Amino acid sequence: PWSSIKKTVYILLPLLVYYLVHDMAEILLWGALNLLAGCVGDAELAFLKANSYTVRGMISGLAILCGVAVISPGVAAEIHAGGSEEGTGMAKRAVSGKDRQRVNEKRVTAYMVLGALSFLSALGLNLLFDLIGFTESSVSFTQTATAQFGVEFGVGLVLYGILSPLAEEAVFRGLIYNRMKRCFSYLIAVVVSSLLFGCYHGNLVQAVYGTILGIFIAYSYEKYESFAAPVLFHAVANVSIFVMTYGNKLAQIDRTIRIVMAIVSLIGAAGCLIWITKKNCVKNKDKL
Repeated sequence: PWSSIKKTVYILLPLLVYYLVHDMAEILLWGALNLLAGCVGDAELAFLKANSYTVRGMISGLAILCGVAVISPGVAAEIHAGGSEEGTGMAKRAVSGKDRQRVNEKRVTAYMVLGALSFLSALGLNLLFDLIGFTESSVSFTQTATAQFGVEFGVGLVLYGILSPLAEEAVFRGLIYNRMKRCFSYLIAVVVSSLLFGCYHGNLVQAVYGTILGIFIAYSYEKYESFAAPVLFHAVANVSIFVMTYGNKLAQIDRTIRIVMAIVSLIGAAGCLIWITKKNCVKNKDKL
């Protein structure tokens, strides 16, 4: 058996590598931008300043790509070793037309429920945190939210709907969660990987929010036995909240309506979670 130190290094090394490459790429990109700023005119500088949040988001997106590129071979190996890659099970065997149609229908239904769980849980938690004043209690969260929602809408969709979900799921579910399952129990892997995911976001509000959603994401990964499940969950949660809160839309809704929306969303999320649990969506003979 491995020592505790060896297990820790084995589990956390990918996160450290990702951070190092990401941060180094970000530093180099900012350096390049500063050099470029010295060569352009006043009009171009004014444009960059006026769109500073979007520029910051684009640089962050490029840095994310660099970090993911370095760890991608390890992610692919872990997903394959865990038997969670797409195209396994019944979908890979020769089946009749009716069987294939049944499998496809089941897959579509299961992922629709997963998408609903993602949307409802993200919306419900955001509304709940806002209603109880939790979001306003963190200055760092307010600053982070201002930067995130200050990007141009299209850039935000790409950054939060594609790049961030792929990168963060590659690190926290593809590598850390899969490796933790190999070293510890399933429950420890779910809880600790979710805590790391929450703390990764850097402020108390997102730490709590990320930990809760991280548990849902890890659970869906286990149930669906496909890396597509956590990526879809993460992407739907990010995009739905980005779209609904862009321009401070949610805050403009009457408080009573927001309370009702929060209750309905959380009850709906619980219903989706129960459906996924009771249906036992994934069987070895019929993976999603």
